[in-house]
Amino acid sequence: MSKPKSSNPKKIKKPWWRHALEILGILLVIYGVMLWNERHLLSSENNIQAPKQMLVGLDDNVHSMPIENQKQLLYFFAPWCSICDLSIGNIETQKQGLLDKGYQVRYIALDWQSRQEVMQFAKDKKLTFPVLMGTLETLERYKVKGFPTYYLVNEKGEITAGTQGYSTSLGVWLRSLSS
Repeated sequence: MSKPKSSNPKKIKKPWWRHALEILGILLVIYGVMLWNERHLLSSENNIQAPKQMLVGLDDNVHSMPIENQKQLLYFFAPWCSICDLSIGNIETQKQGLLDKGYQVRYIALDWQSRQEVMQFAKDKKLTFPVLMGTLETLERYKVKGFPTYYLVNEKGEITAGTQGYSTSLGVWLRSLSS
C-alpha cells in the first residue's frame, strides 16, 4: 500500500530580502503616482513666487495671500471633498509644531456653493486658522487641479513645497521641516 499524498504541500519560505523588494516596489509605485498627481503644481525648484491675492475670510476681514515676511502653509480644499474632510484635521493636530516653526496656516475654500457651506465645514472641523473664500482666479493662479492641495511658502513668498491629496500629521510635519 502506498502512502497518501499530503494535501498540504510544504510552503517555501521567501527570504527576507524578497519581502523588502516587494515593499520597495510598492513604495516606488506610490511615489510615482504622487509625482504624476503633482506634475501640474507650481514648482518649488525655481524659486517661484506664490501668486499674490486678496481674499475675504469667514471673519469678514480681507487677507493678503501670501503674507509678506511670513512662512505659510496654504491648504486649498473643497467643502464637499471627502479627502479634505479626512486630512484637514491633520493640520490642526500639527498646529503647535507649525507655529513653533514660524508657519501661519491659511485654509482656502474653493469650489464651494455658498458661504454657509464653508462656514459649516469650518465649524464641523473646528478649524482654528483663518478660512478664506477662494475664487476661480485663485484656483487657476495656484494651479489647483484636485483637492486638497497644499503649498508651503517661505518668508520671501517663494513656494518651497507643494503636494496634492491626503497627508498625514507626520507628512505635514515632515514637509514643514524642508522649508
